[in-house]
Amino acid sequence: MPNDLHTRVAAAILEQLETADPASWTPPWHGADPMPRNASTGRRYRGIKILALWCAAQANGYTDARWATYRQWTALGAQVRRAERSTLVLFYKELPRGTQAEAETHDSKKPAGVPFVARAAHVFNVAQVDTAPPRTDTPSSGTTILPPPAFDRFVTATSATIHEGGTRACYVPATDTIHMPARASFHSTKDYAGTLAHELIHWTGAPHRLARDLTGRFDARSYAAEELVAELGAAFILADLGIARVPHPNHAAYYASWAPLLRANPHALATAATQGSRAADYLTTLQPRTEVLAERSDATGASAASTTFLNESAASAPMRAANRTRATVDRQRVSREAI
Repeated sequence: MPNDLHTRVAAAILEQLETADPASWTPPWHGADPMPRNASTGRRYRGIKILALWCAAQANGYTDARWATYRQWTALGAQVRRAERSTLVLFYKELPRGTQAEAETHDSKKPAGVPFVARAAHVFNVAQVDTAPPRTDTPSSGTTILPPPAFDRFVTATSATIHEGGTRACYVPATDTIHMPARASFHSTKDYAGTLAHELIHWTGAPHRLARDLTGRFDARSYAAEELVAELGAAFILADLGIARVPHPNHAAYYASWAPLLRANPHALATAATQGSRAADYLTTLQPRTEVLAERSDATGASAASTTFLNESAASAPMRAANRTRATVDRQRVSREAI
């Protein structure tokens, strides 16, 4: 069952990559779609589930990010319309240690001692149901032209060293610094935000942070994989901040490199989505007075880290230290995620 979803989403993206012009192709994670959330629990979906739901939203023209199972919609007083087709999502449930089920489902690719079993859920978008309850949040227009002040505060709170000037955007692992062209050189500040978010995701891959492989050359498969992580992680950050996503300046080259990657390994997309989610979560834990609720998997199909910004004022040094401690704990926690 996990292979079905991973292969299905990767095949959909690969088909678009192979039939569209990379210079003009719009992937499902670009645009104004907000982060998918479970209508019953309010939790964000994560990893490959985000891509599966964004793909479904793009294909069907859904603009509301609320999803739920048939039973959940019924419990909310709504009715899924006849002949509506569901979208498959997966969640992983941690098994009790020492059980027979644990032995049967152990996967050497997962962290030792942390067994999971996959469960499938079929969810429907709010556009597929009648008498759905009204939204309790304030919907974002998704068409923000200028990055809101929250984006600059988000970046500042990471304490990343960012140098502006020059002609290219990049993260330099040797010096642990991000280099950006001057903000005025971008076509719009929305482009600036997307590019900086992309480089911040690379920044999280340093050995003393999330320790991803950042050594790949431009034509190497590992380079394409890391660029896919950065692309997805940046999309997740901007979606949470209500900023419409636009293509990275190097999007045509990146997209062209992803086709052979996905063709060789359909699971590469799921892996990148998971690592992109972890990177976005890591940056979130660095925010001042941010409460990050640990992701919990349940039978609803909603698996998410629900993030609440309690106070956006500048944090004191002790608070910043506490946030970094929390980030370490959170990294250990998310390392147990199956997807």
